Formats: sequence, C-alpha cells, structure tokens
Amino acid sequence: MSGFFKRIIILFFGVVFTIIYCEYLIYYIVITQCGWQYLGKTQENSNLVKTLILTDTHLPGHRKSFWPDRWRRGWQMHQSFKTIIKLHKPDLIFILGDIFDEGELSSDEYFSEYVIRFYNTFMVPENIQMHIIVGNHDIGFHNKTTKLMNSPPVQFLTIKNNHFVLINSMALEGDTCKLCTEARQTINNISEILKCSEFPDQCNNDIDVQNYSRPILLQHFPLYRLSDGICTEPDAPPLSDKYTPFRLKIDALSKEATEDLVIKLKPRVAFDGHTHYGCLEHHSYNINNENVDFFEYTVPSFSWRNIVEPKYMLVTITPNTYAVNKCSLPRETTIIITAVILFSLTFLCAYRYKVLCRNSGQMKKYSLVN
Repeated sequence: MSGFFKRIIILFFGVVFTIIYCEYLIYYIVITQCGWQYLGKTQENSNLVKTLILTDTHLPGHRKSFWPDRWRRGWQMHQSFKTIIKLHKPDLIFILGDIFDEGELSSDEYFSEYVIRFYNTFMVPENIQMHIIVGNHDIGFHNKTTKLMNSPPVQFLTIKNNHFVLINSMALEGDTCKLCTEARQTINNISEILKCSEFPDQCNNDIDVQNYSRPILLQHFPLYRLSDGICTEPDAPPLSDKYTPFRLKIDALSKEATEDLVIKLKPRVAFDGHTHYGCLEHHSYNINNENVDFFEYTVPSFSWRNIVEPKYMLVTITPNTYAVNKCSLPRETTIIITAVILFSLTFLCAYRYKVLCRNSGQMKKYSLVN
C-alpha cells in the first residue's frame, strides 16, 4: 500500500471521527453530566414524577432564516432532545412556549408543515407524556392572535396526585375577549376544585374532589416583575439587557393577573420562559392571614439562536416536595473549537506519517549502506 493511499485513509477516518464526535458524542458527554435530584426516602415515592421542562425552542421558519440555518438548528435540537430522552428517561415533558420562531407569521398551509417539522424534531416515545404551552411567537400577542393550536387557554392536569396548571399567558390580558373570559372561568373552576380538595367538609357535592397538594404553575410569560434586575443566576441576562424595563402583558404578566393567580391557585412553584435567560425569584404573599411562599424559575432557551449555552430543567416532583436541576447543552463555540482541533490533529497525523515514512526509508537506506 502506497504512502499516499495510507494518508488518505488517515484523513478519511479522522474526518469521520470528528463528525461523529461533534455531531453525536459531544451531546452524550455533556448531557450525562447532569441528572435528577434525589429527594430522599419518602412515602411519596410512588407518586414521584420525573419532569423535563424546556422552553423557547424557536424552530426557524422560512422568512427569517435560510435552509442551512433551519437544518443546523433543527439538527442540534433534535440530537440534544433525543439524547436527553435516552439518558434521563423522563415521565413527563413540558415545553413552555415559543416552539416556533415564526408561527404567528405563517400561513395556515405552512403552519401545518411547521407543526409536522416540530414533532419530527422533538420525537417522544409513546410512554412519555408531552404537553405544550403556547407562546407569543406561536400564536401572536393578545391583540394579534392568529393561531389557536387547539390549545385551551388554561389546562388542569393531575398526574400521580401532582397538580399542574398550564396557562396561555396571552389569555391573561384582563379584558373581555373570548380567550380571556374562558381563561378566567377555568381558573375560577380550578380554584374551586383545589379549595374543595383542601377542605372537603366545605365542599359542594358537585365538585370532583382531588387529593390536595398545591399546584405547579406553568406558562410562557414570567410573573409580574419590572425587569430582570432581580436575576442573579449565572445565566441571567447580560448587563446591557438586565435592567431594561419590562412592558407588562408583553414581557411579563401584569401585577393584577399575577396576584389573581396566586390568590386563587396558591402555587408551590412556578416555571416560565420568554426572556431566553435564567432567573430565580422568591414570591411571598399574605392571603387571608395565610402566607403563600413559592419560587419562580424562568427557564433559559433551548436554542443556540437565543443563548450561547442552552439549558433545560430536570424537576423531580412529588405531591408535597420537588427538586430542580438546571442542565446545560454544549456551547456552540466548544463544538467549533473541538472540530478545529480534531481536524488539525487529523491533518497533522497525515502529514507526519509522510515525514515518518521518509525518515524510516532514509534509516533503512543508511543501514544497508553501512
């Protein structure tokens, strides 16, 4: 076999290994470093639900991106999501809105194709439940809603005695629109169910009594806050954006809508997205001489288009406890630098092979002469 052919083989296998490592293996290496938080031995383990939460995937559309960008971002999220499912094996998945980047701008025909592309990117095994909450990029803001996505404004789920309230943030505008009216009515109904479950002796017989636990609130917009200035997480917004005032009902819920949710639902924890960055805020309210304290987690984006280090959350939940672990995906700069290093080593090995062969030949010739 000639030296030239051997160098071609080195180059071929080096390039193949680089592609496999940077497009497959690196996701396993990074994702396997994060796992579920252990809640300890508890009688509630039979009601434990391993919940994956992510948000703001912003699957690119045809207006604002070219096909290489659509393919690249779709592949990254597909490979990441598939690896997360394979390694972490969640029982339940919540996606907190803005699954599309151009959903509200799409025609009905393209929107249908968009939906198919989303489900092909985020494929879920039949044994895992996935619930999607709409965001403003999916259906538009309150006064410009263009799509409904067959999603009710408010949903109440009970899974292993854990209660979840899923809310369309655009339905909390507070006016008399059909979406808002339906949302208020549903929230009132859920409030009655929770009160009845907490105090069965005060219950109307017509209400379906549940095993009571404070619900988990999930939506797209953050709860009321004036800016991200309170956010101190390592993945909080950069200083250039951190103190930009929020436009209420666009960047976060209004104070009135937030207080209404807290009074009626008394959540034990809240999860949301929309800002693309991480934030942890402690809320404390006094309702009828009862203190309602809970944490709100703003989940960073799952897309490299929005943040340099996309994130997702693994939340271990029982009816009275929960534990949160925030996990990272590989940085795109890490993938690029790794690819450059591996390609460089491949070409160096191929070149050095030529030099080594030449030196070896010279040594043999020298030995024969002597």
